[in-house]
Amino acid sequence: MNNIKILFGRKIRELRKKRNLTQAKLAELTNVDDKHISCIESGKNFPSSDLIERLSNAFCVEIKELFEFHYLEDSENLKKDIIGMIETLKKEELTLAYKYIRTFLL
Repeated sequence: MNNIKILFGRKIRELRKKRNLTQAKLAELTNVDDKHISCIESGKNFPSSDLIERLSNAFCVEIKELFEFHYLEDSENLKKDIIGMIETLKKEELTLAYKYIRTFLL
């Protein structure tokens, strides 16, 4: 599993770009230095709880959404996680999972 700081940083970068914000503009909206935003996005720094709240306000999302980033894991970790989930399924659940996957991928 990737470091939480790295995944959190990827999520912040994703949300910032989705809203067409520069690091400087996000820094202005959250009242921090733009270098700090850069360090958060690169996974070097992790924000304080106060800054997490300001980030959620700047992006107009709930705080919990800032931590929804499992899909940002690298592909090998995602594969391992999917395989782990599949291995614990009962036959009926496995059949249902198969149908869902086929529906979305084909």
